[in-house]
Amino acid sequence: MPSPALDEVFAAEASLMELAGGTPLVAAGETVQALYRLTAGRLAEVEPMAGGGGRLLTVHRPGALIGGAQLLGDGRYRTTVTALRDSELQVIPGDRAVALLRDRPNFLAAVARATLARMMTTEPTGRRKSSILGFVAVSDGVVMRDLAERLAAAMRALGAEVAVLGADADDHSASWLNALELEHDFVLMAAERRDTDFIAYSGRQIDRLILVGDATAGRPDGSIPSAAAAIRNERLLDLILVQPAGARLPHDSDRWLDVAPVSRLFQIRAGDQPDVARLARIYTGNSVGLALSGGGARAYAHVGVLRALAELRVPIDFVAGTSMGAVIAAGLAMGWEDAEMDRRIREAFVASSPLSDIAFPLLAMTRGRMVDRRLETHFGDTQISDLWRPFTCVSTDLTTGGMNIHRRGSLRRAVRASLSLPGVLPPLVENGHVLVDGALVRNLPVDLVREQHDGVTIGIDVASSEGLAPDDLLLKPSGWRWLTSGAWLRGPPIVSVLIRSATISSVAALPPPCDDLIEIVPQLEGVGLQDWKAYDTAVAAGYRAAMGAADQLSGLRR
Repeated sequence: MPSPALDEVFAAEASLMELAGGTPLVAAGETVQALYRLTAGRLAEVEPMAGGGGRLLTVHRPGALIGGAQLLGDGRYRTTVTALRDSELQVIPGDRAVALLRDRPNFLAAVARATLARMMTTEPTGRRKSSILGFVAVSDGVVMRDLAERLAAAMRALGAEVAVLGADADDHSASWLNALELEHDFVLMAAERRDTDFIAYSGRQIDRLILVGDATAGRPDGSIPSAAAAIRNERLLDLILVQPAGARLPHDSDRWLDVAPVSRLFQIRAGDQPDVARLARIYTGNSVGLALSGGGARAYAHVGVLRALAELRVPIDFVAGTSMGAVIAAGLAMGWEDAEMDRRIREAFVASSPLSDIAFPLLAMTRGRMVDRRLETHFGDTQISDLWRPFTCVSTDLTTGGMNIHRRGSLRRAVRASLSLPGVLPPLVENGHVLVDGALVRNLPVDLVREQHDGVTIGIDVASSEGLAPDDLLLKPSGWRWLTSGAWLRGPPIVSVLIRSATISSVAALPPPCDDLIEIVPQLEGVGLQDWKAYDTAVAAGYRAAMGAADQLSGLRR
C-alpha cells in the first residue's frame, strides 16, 4: 500500500537511476550503499547456493524497497538483486538514509513496515504472474506477429486486457512500458527472427521468454542467444513448436530441447484455434492440470473421470501420473479420445492379465515381458517431448533413494519405470539408475503439475478410498481351484499386499485443500487392487465421482 511518509521523503531526497535488464543492483556480501525504491520494471532477489547458482526468493515490483532491511540490520546484503527488466529506481545515499531514519520516526516506521511485509511474502519462481511475455520466432517459417495477435484475441475471450507490441515499439523507456502494463493485464512482445534489435530490447523487459519454432525446419545451430540470456537473468523460458496443420503426432522434438533448455514445451498445429485457446488458458492462468494416482486395477476409475470431464467440457492442459495412473495419463497426452482410451486399456489390461508371465522370483514374480510388449504396442517409440500435452510421470530411484521425474526421453520406458512395483515387475535400469514404482515416493503427483502452471489442478486419488481387507489375502477360489480356474493369471494375493504397501505412505502425504486444487476420490469398494476384470465397475465409479464434483468443475469449462 502507498505510504505518505515514504512518498514525502523520496520526493524530497531521492535522485533517479536507470538500470538495464540483466544488470545487478547489489550483490551478496556487499555493504549497503543506498536505499532504493523501485518505480518501474522488475528486480529478482536471488539467494546464492553453496554449490553454485542461486535460488530465486522473490520478484520485486514497483513500490518495493531495497536496502531497508540492511540499513535496519547489520548493513550487509546476503542476497543478489538483479534487474529482470529495464528498471527505474529512486535512490537515497546510505549516509543520508541513516540520518533520515534517525531523525524522522514516521519514515523509520514506514521502512520497517515495508521491510516486514517483504519478509512475510515471497513469490515462488514457478507461480509468479508473468504479465509481459516475450515471443521470439527462432525459425523463418513462423510469422510471430500473426500468432501473437491470434493468441491475444483468445486471451481477450477469457476476459483479459491484452496489448501486442512489435518492432515498432523498439526502445521505449521502462516507465512507458510500466504505464502500458498498468492499463493491461498482459503485454505480448512479438519479435520476428530478423528483428534483432527488438529481440535485444524485449529481452530486457519481459517476465517470461517464449521461443517459437517451426517444427518442420531444422533446429537452430548451436545455442539460442536469447534463451541463454533469459536463463542467466532468472527469467522463465518456454518453447512452442508449430506443427503442420492436421499433424497426427509431433516427432523429433528432443533436438530442440538440446539447444534450448526450456522449462516447458508446448506443441500446437498451424492454424488450429483450440491449440491457441490452450495457450491462452496457460498464459492467463486459466489452465487445468490433472494428476492421476496409482492403485492397481482401481486406476481404471481414471478412465471414467476423463469421460465425465469431457462431457463437462473441462479442458486438460497438463497431465501427470504415477504407476497405473501414468498409463492413463500417457494415453491422454498422446491425444487418445474416450473411445480409443477405452479400447486400448481393455486390450492392454482387461482382456488378459499383464502379470501372467510368472518367473522364478530372483528379482520379481514376473518377467515383465508382457508389460513391455503391451507398452510397446500402445506407445511405440514416442518421446515425451512429442506429446500434445506436457506430461510428467514419477518413478522411485533405488540408486539415489529419491524421486525420479520423467519429462524427457522414451514415453514407454518412463511409464514402465513408474509401473515397476518392487517384487512384482523387474526394475528398469536407466543411465545407471535402478528405477521402480513411483508410488513409493509420490503416488499422487499434484505438486509436479502445480509447479508447471498457474491454474487449477485436479487430483484423482484411487488409492485412499479403501485399504486392504482380510479377504484380499485369501486365494479365490481356494486350493487347487485357484490354479485350475485360471485365477492365478492375475497374480497371488501378495501382489495386493505389495501394491498397498507402495501406496500407503503417500496417502498420508496428500496435499491440503486449497483454491487451486480440486481432489476427486472415487468410491471403489469391492474393486480389489488386482481386479483386472473389474474395468466397467471402476470406470463407472470414476464417472460418478467426477460428476459429483460438477459444481466445483463448472468454472473450468471451455
